[in-house]
Amino acid sequence: MKVSFLIHTIYGIGGTIRTTLNLAEELAGRHEVEIVSVFRHRDEPLFAIDPRITVVPLVDTRPSSPANETKHEQHLRPAEDFPRSEARYKEYSRLTDERVRAHYAGAGSDADVVIGTRPGLVAYVAAFAPEGAVLVGQEHMTHNHHKPELRAEMARFLPRLDAFVTVSEGDAAIWRARMPLPGTRVLAIPNSVPAPVVTPSDTSGTTIVTAGRLASEKQYEVLIEAFAKVVAQRPEWTLRICGWGNQKDRLRRRIDQLGLYNSVHLMGPRSPIEPEWVKGALAVSTSRHESFGMTLVEAMRCGLPVVSTDCDYGPREIIADGEDGLLVPVGDVDAIAAALLRLIDDPELRRRMGAAALANGRRFDPGPVAARYEELFTELGAAATPRAARRPAPAPAPGAPTVADCVAADDGTLTVTLLTPREGARLVTGGHAFPFGADGTATVPAGTPFTEGVHPVRAELPGAPEAVPLATRAVDQRGAMRAARRQRPGEPVRQLVPYTRAGTLHLRSWVRPAHAEVGDVRIQDGTVTLTARLHGTAQPGGESVLLLRRRGRAPLELAFPGTRHGADGLRLAFPCAAPAARRQDPHDVWDLWLRYAPDAEPVRLGRFLDDVVEKGSLFPYPPAEPRARQPLALARGIARKLAGRPRDRVVVTLFHSAANDLVLSVVDKPAA
Repeated sequence: MKVSFLIHTIYGIGGTIRTTLNLAEELAGRHEVEIVSVFRHRDEPLFAIDPRITVVPLVDTRPSSPANETKHEQHLRPAEDFPRSEARYKEYSRLTDERVRAHYAGAGSDADVVIGTRPGLVAYVAAFAPEGAVLVGQEHMTHNHHKPELRAEMARFLPRLDAFVTVSEGDAAIWRARMPLPGTRVLAIPNSVPAPVVTPSDTSGTTIVTAGRLASEKQYEVLIEAFAKVVAQRPEWTLRICGWGNQKDRLRRRIDQLGLYNSVHLMGPRSPIEPEWVKGALAVSTSRHESFGMTLVEAMRCGLPVVSTDCDYGPREIIADGEDGLLVPVGDVDAIAAALLRLIDDPELRRRMGAAALANGRRFDPGPVAARYEELFTELGAAATPRAARRPAPAPAPGAPTVADCVAADDGTLTVTLLTPREGARLVTGGHAFPFGADGTATVPAGTPFTEGVHPVRAELPGAPEAVPLATRAVDQRGAMRAARRQRPGEPVRQLVPYTRAGTLHLRSWVRPAHAEVGDVRIQDGTVTLTARLHGTAQPGGESVLLLRRRGRAPLELAFPGTRHGADGLRLAFPCAAPAARRQDPHDVWDLWLRYAPDAEPVRLGRFLDDVVEKGSLFPYPPAEPRARQPLALARGIARKLAGRPRDRVVVTLFHSAANDLVLSVVDKPAA
């Protein structure tokens, strides 16, 4: 049979997109599948799409596209067939009405099943789907989530459907009770999540992971408040929040207010997400409501126990409380903190729950979920006998990158595996070559002498005129998180992190005789205090000294004594007023160095012995605004006052450079 999914856009990132692709990929093995994307707002989808699936974009809204239709005459007129109470109504138009109608009325209208993936698109399916097709509406939110006005509009088009599918039994029951649809089957089929292509977490480590849109309903502010209680007792633990959304700035401010900038990191969107889940020892969700809870299942399939709020409706149908995770009341900061600490403080419980999560999560595999949909389609009258896809999978374009997975092991070894082994192929990077074995795997041994910098990874293929880049399916960076453990005293510091850049595999290498790895950073009352640990050939002796070195036309060095911290660490501090008082330009830049012994060459202070290649935007520090005392400051202040000019402010900000070294910015910022 031919199955057509109608979606707002397939080019973004989000739960509806991910679950649509999961189901479509599974069905594509037995049926012809198309995804009709009403909008195309970027050149390429953020998620990889199986080549067996046909993608049909209808309206081009790419800003840089010559075919951009945002100013199309019909796109400037409001939609007639899209529900006015739908949240995205203003994005739809007469043009979207026409394009959807034309697609299903045209030569490609031979779909046996048409599935709408949000209320407005369900209305389109009811209005425009071809005669004789099975019409299915999917509810990716919940009955209670929709405004009464939208539910009233939905009551007009839902009866035209053959089936209306929710993602939880609880929500299906609400729909049946509050909006009876005599001619439409209302049932629940959960979302599907495929098995991860990375090895599940072993639940060791000290990282908690969560993922989802940075939106108010996810209640990340509640999570941050709870984690403040956790880190007060277990300061070595960190929280990573993966996702994007309109709450980012608000969350960033709250993190800074609570002084959690060393412990809570907004990681931005991550795709694929599985390599991020497996870096965690446990997962957490604090949503106010969840129609399903895709991230819960994703985490479980990666072997993580999950702490989740017991919100309507999905979590309680996914998590077996006390077996594979813990359910806590919505919005209860103390309960969330207590549940996290329970798993943190009991590694054996964490391991046992992680194993149960891995086993229980298999019931959401795409195979069984797709089988339920196929059974539904057949019962509703769609073609009972699956037929082979009408369009063969396209052949790779000449010169298209080969696809590979990469794994960083704890000892620093990298393995790169081609998804399609090529006999006689070699991996080439950084001036080195490594043969691919018969199984498609090449090994980059730990300690391979790379130079410091970025190294693209390519494959030399027999008969090909030149090496081709390696596209990535999954890059497992867990071994890079443990780099500090494998450094040996007296030996140069080496770190090699695989990562995806512009869709292809790259290696970021650091090689230094000695290095001062920064740990905790505190910015309080105009003073920066940080801890650091020496690695490599550096042997501390006598007093250590923190050096601030100003770049530019008037270089300057400021020195501040350090102290011992713990068995082999250092504590360093300096007042922000010191570099601020010596401003040379409206924007001065200072590098941070450490002289670990009186006669030693200074080493840079930085942070690269982990998995985060580019920390600049992910590990920010709050700015300080010191009162900078400068020569003639009183006279200048009087002159400004007499002239009616506002007092200048000085903003001092610590940040990570492109090489993850610590850098200080001192900027004159006129007062508002």
